[in-house]
Amino acid sequence: MTVTASPQSGQQGTIGDASRLKAAGGISPWWYNWVDRHRVAGIALVGVIATQLGTYFGYVFPAVGLPTVPWPLYNGALGLLGKEFNTPGSFFVGQTLHYVNGIVFAILYAVLFLPLMPFRNTRGGNLLSAIIYTLIMTVISIGFLVPYAYVPHQGYGFFSFYGPDGWKLPAAVLLWHLIYGFFLGTLYMVKNHDGYEAA
Repeated sequence: MTVTASPQSGQQGTIGDASRLKAAGGISPWWYNWVDRHRVAGIALVGVIATQLGTYFGYVFPAVGLPTVPWPLYNGALGLLGKEFNTPGSFFVGQTLHYVNGIVFAILYAVLFLPLMPFRNTRGGNLLSAIIYTLIMTVISIGFLVPYAYVPHQGYGFFSFYGPDGWKLPAAVLLWHLIYGFFLGTLYMVKNHDGYEAA
């Protein structure tokens, strides 16, 4: 049974109607109810989950002919200003920076980006919002971070197309962000002020 608050009460309802959940892909109602009740912890946890799953797939991209996208390794070298590479210290720094990035970008999505999207009140709309958000992240990543922060002065050029992997590196970075966005858009669902699902 769904408990829905009236718009005048200012209270949040719960997300539990079986038909809506079935339409939302069958994800268990307790998850969305928990995220709705604990919005900061919920989006932070979604950020960790999306980052972990994206990272896993980033390491196995060679199985589909794309280069590995080892963000923790890159972040470790960047965090230690290139003084250490592939050491226990760089691993710890890289993992920390990588997951902090994943959480911060998830929070920015929930607080700043998602509320601007006019089609966020459906599961598909929320997923589309997350995909658009991660496309913007991809442009920033391959247009600026990879060629100018991670591998500066190495000739990666315009949107990283001129590195040793050619078009495959931008494709891998895009796929990584799409995976992150898929889980971000699928797992984060809360109610808006009118009591409707923002899925």
